[in-house]
Amino acid sequence: MNNQNPYQLIADYFEVQQAILLLVFILSLIRAEIVRLTAEGNNQEEINNLVQADFIIQQVILQLVSILLLIEAEIAKLSPENGAQNAA
Repeated sequence: MNNQNPYQLIADYFEVQQAILLLVFILSLIRAEIVRLTAEGNNQEEINNLVQADFIIQQVILQLVSILLLIEAEIAKLSPENGAQNAA
């Protein structure tokens, strides 16, 4: 991410954030479906598949949060205030 345009980094930051929000929404739909299927008391294989999908999506969200932190660090390095502190 070196020598990135700060405006591009900010755009990337919001794109990753938007992806996280979308995945959180999908996660809520999956969890609602798990609750519904569990209440019906059947479809154990489908419930297991949904639980596995839930876990995978959580892992993807964690990876995206890590990417957000990296982008934040790059933005902080490029910020004018940080540049002034480094020059002093």
